[in-house]
Amino acid sequence: MATRRRILGVLLLIALLLGGSIAWAVQASDLSVAAGGTPTSTHAVATSTPSTVLYDAESGLVGTSTPTVKKHTQRLSAHVKAATTTNARYVVLIVLDGAQPSYFSTPNIPHVTALLQNGTQYTNGWAGILESETPSGHAAIDTGSHPSADGILSFDWANSDNLPISLFSEQKIRSGQMDSIMRSAPAPTLAGLIHKQNPKAKVVALSGYKYYAADALGGPDADVIMYYTNRANGTFGPTAVPGHVPPASVLNAPGLTVANRSYPLGVGDHLAMKLAGTSFKKMHQQVTLINLPEFDWPLGHGNGASLDQPGVKTLMQGFDRDLAALENTYRKAGVLDQTEFVLTADHGFTTIYHKVSHNLVNKAVTAAGTSIVRDTYHTAGYVWVKNKLKAGRVAANIAARHNPYIESVYYKVATKTGPVYLAPKGANVFRAAGVDAANQYLLSTFNGPNGPDVVVIMKEHAMLVAGAESSWKGDHGGAAWNSQHLPLIISGPGVRKNYVSNYPAPLMDIAPTVLSLLNVPSTGMQGSVLADALTGAGAPQTATQTAEGKTLWPVITALKAESKLETQAKQ
Repeated sequence: MATRRRILGVLLLIALLLGGSIAWAVQASDLSVAAGGTPTSTHAVATSTPSTVLYDAESGLVGTSTPTVKKHTQRLSAHVKAATTTNARYVVLIVLDGAQPSYFSTPNIPHVTALLQNGTQYTNGWAGILESETPSGHAAIDTGSHPSADGILSFDWANSDNLPISLFSEQKIRSGQMDSIMRSAPAPTLAGLIHKQNPKAKVVALSGYKYYAADALGGPDADVIMYYTNRANGTFGPTAVPGHVPPASVLNAPGLTVANRSYPLGVGDHLAMKLAGTSFKKMHQQVTLINLPEFDWPLGHGNGASLDQPGVKTLMQGFDRDLAALENTYRKAGVLDQTEFVLTADHGFTTIYHKVSHNLVNKAVTAAGTSIVRDTYHTAGYVWVKNKLKAGRVAANIAARHNPYIESVYYKVATKTGPVYLAPKGANVFRAAGVDAANQYLLSTFNGPNGPDVVVIMKEHAMLVAGAESSWKGDHGGAAWNSQHLPLIISGPGVRKNYVSNYPAPLMDIAPTVLSLLNVPSTGMQGSVLADALTGAGAPQTATQTAEGKTLWPVITALKAESKLETQAKQ
């Protein structure tokens, strides 16, 4: 008996020493999509106060704000060794379109608060791409990659043949134009990698009225892509993108339609969340990807985002109730404790106090002796010109106007190693160090044959307007920090609880992190796994995140400093 106890003791010691590796190996062996198991209080409200955690840009070590490197190392070591088997089999990823991080401080949102307290929150979540728009942001989430790799630059651009492309059309989305672009791009998709690992798994993407968001979020490989539209009988109800159609029982389920599109604030988002719950009841899909559009319009553009605090309260408290209902659907299915929840946005949002007419750009193009093939104007302007050799002259003409609300101007030049963006002499007016390098990083995310010929980056709280935008109170699309900054919360099995990280987490890191939690390789994606959020992160994942952080920290530091100085200067 004594010998047996000694043997058990030795085995226990070995298990403790190798616990992280053993747990990771066990976790990787379970790839099924089966339901089952008794739900636990995974998402119950925690009673302890979340600890603010720093991700050191120099050492790359995770820890509290305690200043010694030794304690950082000890915390990281204990964190890895304490890893346990992750039973995550389902994912619910919700994009609150254009939501600002401050919205998550809204009172009386207990279910959102529970996710915060039982998961990891990133205070420096950001788009990390240009354009910081809805189609490109959702495609970055889906592909874990930049627009240069997934092919979706925004709503509009000109392709390598200088022919205009526009995806702001329900008919074009339904005809498969976005799917075709993403399918021909080198970046993989979330659904594609999940299907590669498990062909029987199902991925559902959906939105309220934003057909282009649902399609970018699901991509060509999603099983089902749904959104809301006007029906032939005049009602407003769900439909599906051809080739991504669910069982008829999903679209025809009761309670999913309203009399018309003129509904009170929050009803559209409520319908989308209800459609998500209905689809899970009928299909039991492994991954559910949801876009909630009303945070962007009307709250963001029409009402000025955080300027409309009653609107923020209406949408966030309504979302909290819908989140509770969706959680209950998973709880009844017996899989809530096996489900990851991700809350984020697709881009930032800034309140607008200064508007500059796009005529400034038009005149610069005409004076350079060329014409515009395609252009888009928001908190940055993006212009594709007919004669690309004239791009430098266009940029110089814009810079020569010395508009007080233009921060910087760039133009694209072809080189032997590929296109690069340059600035005309005296074009850029920066108040903080490192902003040009930060802008260059963001420009690189869409740099390629389809990238714009001229880029005009506006200062914080300023935008270029071309028409209907003249009445907007809020906008995004550019490089300024408020246009980039967004919320990111990850909660569920295998995720650190009560944890707040200031790591600069870009959109392209979401898919690799979700796939890691599902034990699916993120092969081909440009993003990194957010290792500091995981209880079972391996050394390679931590090293990759550390390396990525060395690139991203200087970028967001410069953008935040420039935003602060521009706001203080009221420019």
